[in-house]
Amino acid sequence: MSIWHVLAVLVIASMFVIPWAVVSSYSMEPTLEVGDLVIIIPPSQPCNSLLGHVAIYYSPEFNDYIVHRVIAINNAQKCTYIFKGDANPVSDPYPVPYSDVVGVVVFVIPQLGLLSLSYRTFTAALYILGLIILAIIPAYILDK
Repeated sequence: MSIWHVLAVLVIASMFVIPWAVVSSYSMEPTLEVGDLVIIIPPSQPCNSLLGHVAIYYSPEFNDYIVHRVIAINNAQKCTYIFKGDANPVSDPYPVPYSDVVGVVVFVIPQLGLLSLSYRTFTAALYILGLIILAIIPAYILDK
């Protein structure tokens, strides 16, 4: 097995081990832009430790994950948060319980997630196929 095969396996494996998400809206600009890949860690206790941090929470109302900033703690006893996108004029319309907070953003890789936002389109499928071919051919040639 060549070094290229090992590297490819490590990169693919890390995408399953390291929790990550892709920013899919403009609500966090200029802090985060559409297509930015964010690395997250689980939220820590106590409740007030998230104040001011960018975090990801699950929204049952939208059936989706939201990346916004914690701007207030609504109820310290029950640990519910008020979130707001940096570019939004008002906060999110409902408090978020601690149990719905998935993680806190600790690292951002600009624009790396753009392809994953369009993976459902035919054009994106062709790009992915092209990238796979471009990765396999040099690895094969270098192995010879």
